[in-house]
Amino acid sequence: MKPAATLASLERAAAIADSFLFAAPAGKTLFSSAALCTPTTALPVVAPFLRRHQGEDRAAVISMWSQWYFARLLPTWTRINLLYSWQLPSDPREVSFTLDENGVPGEFVLASIGGETPAEVDIFTRFRPLAAGHIQPICHTLSGLAGIAASLFWNNAAIRIAHGFTLAREQGGDTTAAGPLLASKTLPDGTVNRLFAPVRQLKEDGSSHTIRRLCCLRYKLGDTEYCPSCPLLLANRRKNRRA
Repeated sequence: MKPAATLASLERAAAIADSFLFAAPAGKTLFSSAALCTPTTALPVVAPFLRRHQGEDRAAVISMWSQWYFARLLPTWTRINLLYSWQLPSDPREVSFTLDENGVPGEFVLASIGGETPAEVDIFTRFRPLAAGHIQPICHTLSGLAGIAASLFWNNAAIRIAHGFTLAREQGGDTTAAGPLLASKTLPDGTVNRLFAPVRQLKEDGSSHTIRRLCCLRYKLGDTEYCPSCPLLLANRRKNRRA
């Protein structure tokens, strides 16, 4: 193996090891991501967080739980894919996680280190197993438990993938070819791209603002406020200016 290839391999291995485990941490219970794909098995997993927020808006609580789940998994998964053309496991049966003392996902455990994806493979093909095989069934299940549309959970996931793009660029990666994953309204087969445009960049009063496509409902929780990118804040500002 050439020195440059060896260095890249070591960098990739270190990046993976910094964010993922390959065996259960001592004393921790593992939950399979496959459990999140059906309501009967998903409810016991999110139940500790629901109990912690007993009496609060159920949809907001489950949305917040999903934020933790996607935030701990997707940015690094995406960054490694874009920087190293490396496909980490995404099949829910090959991904597990722990819950921390607050009842939200903590550490993620993968069944294997994954494998190389040829750089010429288009971005939709590279992310199809993650989007269709992992994110889609989980969003569908959580939307049923929350009693709201799955689009909110897709937005929660897409924002974390977008953050992975940012992390890759910060490390010198060129994400131009990957751009259509978040910029195209449709997939190559003509179906709706659920990851499309998770945020918008708007200019108001001489300042640039990043605004979520959909509100994540966190403001409905008693111990949180509107997030800075909440579209409701933008709507309220515009309403106040018209008043």
